[in-house]
Amino acid sequence: MTKNPYEATGEQDTAAAAQRLTELPTLEATEAHAQRVAEELGAYITSLAPHLQWEWMDSRSQSGCHRPYDQTDGKLVAIPNYVAKGSIPDSIWPQALQRARELASELGATEVETFHNEPGNRDVRFYSKEGTAIRFGDMGNTLIGIDTGCRLPEAVANSAPPPPPTS
Repeated sequence: MTKNPYEATGEQDTAAAAQRLTELPTLEATEAHAQRVAEELGAYITSLAPHLQWEWMDSRSQSGCHRPYDQTDGKLVAIPNYVAKGSIPDSIWPQALQRARELASELGATEVETFHNEPGNRDVRFYSKEGTAIRFGDMGNTLIGIDTGCRLPEAVANSAPPPPPTS
């Protein structure tokens, strides 16, 4: 791969990335799973902190994928944010974080990055190399935000492969 982050991915890396996408669930299946993960995490947190009530905020967005998937037919969806007014009590933060880690792994987001971890200012991201990302944080209000990562839309995944080139 090139060191220039703005240069399009080359043919060999694109072919490997395209192959990887065929091994993953479709964009639509991943998006539905991401919504279930957000709702399940929210319900778990509310079972521990009943004052936190969740609502969907913002809107869904779809874009192309980042390198090395930039030249594939893959797409990425950011689902709406799932937000609760108020903070997760410090006493239950460890359990909430552990449950977030477990649910993130269901989506393949097994890497973790902690930006802040102080009471009232918590910001953690679980992610995968395909771009799946779960943002989980508490900065006065509690947020669960999820990006699907690069996936093939059903219409592309279910289409017949192109015929081989003729000489």
